[in-house]
Amino acid sequence: MKQILIVGGGGGGLGGALLKTLLEQHYKLVVSGRTNPADQRVEKFYPIDARSVDWRSLYVTVEKETAAPIDAVIFLAGAGVFGKTVLVPLERARQTFELNFWACATAASAAAEYWSEKNQAGKFVAILSIVARRAVPFEAYYAASKAAAARFLGCLQLEYGHKNIEFVCAFPGLLRTAFRRHAEWYGIEPAFADEGADVEKTAQAVVKLLQGKRHARVIGWRERSVDLVDRLMPGLYDRVVLRHRMKSMMK
Repeated sequence: MKQILIVGGGGGGLGGALLKTLLEQHYKLVVSGRTNPADQRVEKFYPIDARSVDWRSLYVTVEKETAAPIDAVIFLAGAGVFGKTVLVPLERARQTFELNFWACATAASAAAEYWSEKNQAGKFVAILSIVARRAVPFEAYYAASKAAAARFLGCLQLEYGHKNIEFVCAFPGLLRTAFRRHAEWYGIEPAFADEGADVEKTAQAVVKLLQGKRHARVIGWRERSVDLVDRLMPGLYDRVVLRHRMKSMMK
């Protein structure tokens, strides 16, 4: 694996940490999205709107201009809208799905066909969220869009796995970034906006997933613990933790 296309990795936070980690391991990186990465080691930047871009044309252009095949795509682009579900405007909900689900789904399906037609192996890694695997209060549309993307990619894996084309979902938890603080909230104040896991460690875990050196797709010991409890004792985390948290947030 030599050249990686990162969608939405031009800003700071996890995107910046991923760029740094991959560049330090001497990968050739191309970034597409709205924000031009500051790191001059990035091979090329393609300004796009992930919700409307022609993915196949983008893949063809990248390979033509870099004279190298795209071995992997990391889909990092995402949007969040939070708060009381009934107060979230439907237009904002739809926009969240357009990016988190539809853009990711179309990018993945285009990559699958592109690699398949060339008889080329490839890996598509989607950075989703632990909320794709379990319900949490005040994140209904965000969680649903991530869950839809996870199930879609799981279906693609069954369809293309025999062609050595792999679809990987990464499920990090809350990260110590400005993502939630800068998102739109309805009916309540931003919760836990400045808390979360270290982005550098999360980026390292994502890279290990990409390289096949890590098999646990849920990232973070707390998140893995919650995921395990959900499977062994369904409903326990909701009763013990989330109901108390929801009451405190509503005060």
